[in-house]
Amino acid sequence: MSPPGILLGFGAVTATLVWMGAGPASGFRHLYLVPTLWAALRFGGLGGGGGGLLAALLYAPFVLPAIERDGLTAEAVEGLISLALFLFVGSVTGALARRAWTRAARVQLLLSLQGALTGGGGLRDLLEEVVRQLQTALEAEGVAIVLAGGAEPPVTARGAEGALADDSAAAWVMRAGGSLFVSDLESDRRFGAPWPGAGPPRRALLVPLDARAGRVGVLAIQRRGEFPRELRATVQTLALALALGIDNAALAERQRRFADELEEKVAAATRRLRELDRAKSDFVSIVSHELRTPLTSIQGFSELLLTRPPAAEGARRCLEAIHREAERLGRIVADLLDLARIESGRERALGPVPLALGPLVDANAHLFQSQSATHTIERDLPPALPPVLADHDALDRVLKNLLANAIKYSPAGGPIRVWARVAEESGSVELGVEDRGVGIPAAALPGIFERYCRVPHPDTAAVGGLGLGLALVKSLVEAQGGRIRVESEPGVGSRFVVSLPIA
Repeated sequence: MSPPGILLGFGAVTATLVWMGAGPASGFRHLYLVPTLWAALRFGGLGGGGGGLLAALLYAPFVLPAIERDGLTAEAVEGLISLALFLFVGSVTGALARRAWTRAARVQLLLSLQGALTGGGGLRDLLEEVVRQLQTALEAEGVAIVLAGGAEPPVTARGAEGALADDSAAAWVMRAGGSLFVSDLESDRRFGAPWPGAGPPRRALLVPLDARAGRVGVLAIQRRGEFPRELRATVQTLALALALGIDNAALAERQRRFADELEEKVAAATRRLRELDRAKSDFVSIVSHELRTPLTSIQGFSELLLTRPPAAEGARRCLEAIHREAERLGRIVADLLDLARIESGRERALGPVPLALGPLVDANAHLFQSQSATHTIERDLPPALPPVLADHDALDRVLKNLLANAIKYSPAGGPIRVWARVAEESGSVELGVEDRGVGIPAAALPGIFERYCRVPHPDTAAVGGLGLGLALVKSLVEAQGGRIRVESEPGVGSRFVVSLPIA
């Protein structure tokens, strides 16, 4: 009912009493309770008190003249009690209605905050929505949620930008715990006036947000002017629900992040398994081809020797071809055995000893120079090169693989340079093999030391190999306590550098 309707109700009751000629104890006087209760339920304590007072004033003309005329009779006393009853019922009903509204509003705000904290999005977006709702619902000038740990900046509303200062009230509550009410932030020297300004005093209530896992932050509410106790109790209740909501939201965000990371790792592992499966399929095909080629040569030349024995020179050439293909077959088998040892974690034990690089480089340079007429093996080793700590057989295989690759991947021929130098900063000797071949694209460089890796190029499409050479080289170098790196540019060439400790 609107205010005019309430006033009309009071007028109707008064008119009825006048028309009936009612006295101090008329039963119709209780009709004043109807508009009084309506005013209390509609406007709370102020409306109920005002309605009771108005009812008393309207009924007083029926009571006071009777007292003057007849004295304090039983009917007069009953009328006086009714006057007090109107005031009491209006005030109490209004106060109860106001309290019920406050509690309903508090429950509604709690439900709204819970809905905001359980919504989608990141934790900071959720807290910004909570701050906006709190500022509107509490009619606050400033609202801030300061998270513990300082990992995130505070989530603030207008007017609360100083909440994270080292001497701020929020930092004080974070350290000390317990709620804090500041009657005037601008004059309280404990907190360095975090919200400077002019005008009415700025009051603030700061409540710690304590959840199951500990303190998650501080809720700061700032109002200019009055800060009723009832509102402070509401903020305390909201802080309990907000702390639990923040804790749950943070946990949900961590779970989402963990699920996203797990999904990415599973996808990466799946891709990697598919790549390995495809690489192994290619490997089986390559191995079959690589084994068939030398076996076919050995079988053909041996049949020739058995069926039509050639002259001495022809027989020698056949035997050289058989020997060459047998060595090739032996290298393939050795690579496969090394691969099996690497994959099973049973790499052969190496025996590093002081080793001079000069004789090893000379022997391999002479060997590969005799095998290729289009390449020139250049040797560049300083005369005073110190010995390295390495296994002779392992380092020999490393050098052979690097030189073989340099020849295979520079099909047009050209110089191949083998050099060494002392790296004073690392206390090691660097052994390098350079070519001027087709080079390696930058995108392929990170994977060239992986098993079965072969970088396709039209100029080297006919080059055979299992894709194991560089993987074995890396394994052998690291087993000797060394390191290997590569520098390459397509069309310019490649440089492989092995670092070994000085003996």
